[in-house]
Amino acid sequence: MNAEMQPLYWRLQNNDNSGFDAVSLLMPAAEGEPATLVPTEVSFCSRRSGSQDVDVRWTEEDSDLFLQLLDRVSDDHADETDEGVVLDINDGVVQGIVQLVALARFKTPWPSDELVAGGVNTVRDELEIGDLVGIHTHAATPMAIVVGMDSIDLTCILLEDIEVDGKSIVPEHSVFVINRDSALPPEFAESYTDEEAVLH
Repeated sequence: MNAEMQPLYWRLQNNDNSGFDAVSLLMPAAEGEPATLVPTEVSFCSRRSGSQDVDVRWTEEDSDLFLQLLDRVSDDHADETDEGVVLDINDGVVQGIVQLVALARFKTPWPSDELVAGGVNTVRDELEIGDLVGIHTHAATPMAIVVGMDSIDLTCILLEDIEVDGKSIVPEHSVFVINRDSALPPEFAESYTDEEAVLH
């Protein structure tokens, strides 16, 4: 897989008429060779009729997010050549990045206004795409990954459920748009395991 040269597509499939489109990565192949289809775990409510597959080309935003996330792990999971970045699509980390891009592209952000709590007075670093954060909610502080940002808000994908009394109220892989003040260093998340972390 060449991340810079090869056009990539999303294939949307509603084969069982469930009302949900399943999202797969479609990588066209050279003439005479079969295309590569890589399923993701992402599905979303379909607003189209019929069960015919639909192929949607990756947007510039999809490609930018993919390359930014890849850059965070590129030392171990990509090789630079004169023709661009060559990836192993069978690599679990690469598939995980594709999944995050699909979530950011197709999932509707979860309504977070009533869940997200205000800011906490603590030391903060400048955030970048791919950073882990703890989202300060009234129920808990789940771990999330930043997949988009502007001067005020962050778009994050939850890496764990938000639970109240042992029951999930927001599922893992939900998309949240939050004010930057509600994003805490990852050490604040309940699932953070670095025993040497010091909270300020």
